[in-house]
Amino acid sequence: MELKKNFVFYQLSKKLFFTLILSVFLIPNTYSQTGQELFKKCASCHHPVVDKVGPALKGALQRWKDAGEEELIYEWIQNPSKLYNSGKSKRAKEVWDYDPSVMNAQALSKDEIKLVLEYVDSYEDVAPADSASMGDEVAYEKPDDSVSFWWWVFAGVLIIVLFATMGVRRELNSALEEKSGIEVDTKRTFLTSAHEWAIRNWFVMVLLIISVAIFSGVELMGRGFQVGVYQDYMPSQPIAYSHKLHAGQMEIDCKYCHNSAEKSKHAGIPSVNVCMNCHNQIHEGAQYGTQEISKIHTAAGYDKSSKTYNLDEYGQRIENPIVWNKAHNLPDHVFFSHAQHVHPNTANIDCRQCHGHVETYTLGRVSTIDEVNAFADTDEGKERKIIKLTKPLLTMGWCIECHNEKEVDLTRPGYYEEIHNRLKKKPSLHNMIYEDEKVTPKELGGWECAKCHY
Repeated sequence: MELKKNFVFYQLSKKLFFTLILSVFLIPNTYSQTGQELFKKCASCHHPVVDKVGPALKGALQRWKDAGEEELIYEWIQNPSKLYNSGKSKRAKEVWDYDPSVMNAQALSKDEIKLVLEYVDSYEDVAPADSASMGDEVAYEKPDDSVSFWWWVFAGVLIIVLFATMGVRRELNSALEEKSGIEVDTKRTFLTSAHEWAIRNWFVMVLLIISVAIFSGVELMGRGFQVGVYQDYMPSQPIAYSHKLHAGQMEIDCKYCHNSAEKSKHAGIPSVNVCMNCHNQIHEGAQYGTQEISKIHTAAGYDKSSKTYNLDEYGQRIENPIVWNKAHNLPDHVFFSHAQHVHPNTANIDCRQCHGHVETYTLGRVSTIDEVNAFADTDEGKERKIIKLTKPLLTMGWCIECHNEKEVDLTRPGYYEEIHNRLKKKPSLHNMIYEDEKVTPKELGGWECAKCHY
């Protein structure tokens, strides 16, 4: 038996070793992205067909070709300052003079830049049918609770009718007894009659009590399970921000605004300076005009007429910080780190696994498990490896279930040495992994209490 275990462990260790070697040396493009995905790194300043902080990019390659500098566009995107200062590109000077804002160097290979340029050249601008498609209207409507309300109204009316009928029946019986010459007990009350009825029909009464007890218990447990559940919660905000517009239509990557998600416990709320990267040029929205964007300018101390920042007597910017209302809350005794879940070298989980299809929201809100599961059924959800779960979001059961269902991708760079050590120390764990041929966070200690509770 021991020999068989050692042989099985040897086989799995060999598979893990060769998978690691293959992923590192033989498949360098395993994580290659499409042009649309790569463009999200540029979307904070550029749009394919709309001038933003930077010019519209559709046709950019052709413009550089017309200038006889087709190959230099790749150097320009990789390091604009270097090409501009070299003096060998007239086109670089023209683009540089478009706006005084300095374009940052982009860590993209030539092949990746080609994918981006192919994407923007193939981009088809679809005019919105109305302002709602721009993300200015609230895209999400809360479920209609009126059905439940009318059921309670119906139950209340039924009870009233029942008691009224019983009262009428009692009065009729009294009238018949009096007419028949039977002495009527004037002190007899409804409670007295009900007590006598219960004694005569004791079996029915027992069944009724049991039914009420079961119904009450189920209802109490159901309400108890909703304690601490914040699905569907969408707080109001001081600015009518739209994720549908920014993350959806403008295709701005989540981590451009929530820039600490890959390196910190918290994803972070974007500072007003991040907003001003675009809104020092964009001063008006499709629905609200200048009303909402002016709040950003006020918060940043920015005067759009003079395109300068307001300074106090000490030369410091006069700012009024935006007070955002937090949507996602976890108990103080729960430890959660975005970096462990989002960073490419760790779990590399797509934001929408936990936050739902954010590109369809306006204000930030806690998604529902039904919405996440619906997105998991789409082609994009399958491509992003979104898995279906059953427990409500932000609950312990949800975390535990995900740690049991989500598969650890051993082809990605990560804690291979730690995984290998755990497999060597726990033969039973190794056998469990060998049976389903996958590794989950649970099997690597993801169900240990101290992982989340400290």
